[in-house]
Amino acid sequence: MKMWKKILIGIVVIVAIGAAVLFYTIDSASKLTEYDFGTDKVASINAVIGETRKVNGVSVSTSSGSQYKQYTYETASMVQDLMTYSNHLRNNGWLVLKDYNLTAGNGEMQLGIESADSGKILIMSVVFEQNKYAIRITKGEGTLTRK
Repeated sequence: MKMWKKILIGIVVIVAIGAAVLFYTIDSASKLTEYDFGTDKVASINAVIGETRKVNGVSVSTSSGSQYKQYTYETASMVQDLMTYSNHLRNNGWLVLKDYNLTAGNGEMQLGIESADSGKILIMSVVFEQNKYAIRITKGEGTLTRK
């Protein structure tokens, strides 16, 4: 019985530590003023709209050799948030890579810009629904062709 008690206590401690780390990560993400990719800094949506949106998820990983960061936000004003954010990005050199219609209620917008690192680009994919959106920024090898 003593062994089971120690195992149970260990599991509870691990779950508590995991919950604390998750809470800290999500709380920190809601206060971000920029998404940081080393030499590349991208203004966060909260910084651009001037309000804080609730962060429901954070993911940082590598896929096919490209680093990405994803932040999932909850909002009652998805259209206004993303309209303001996309205008800011386009006014600061980001190119629309995939046409989008924010008033459709759901979909995906995709924008890109050259990285400060030679031969690399940043691609921002924003998947949106009525009350939430997920912003994924990927930094990888590539070039952009301007029309």
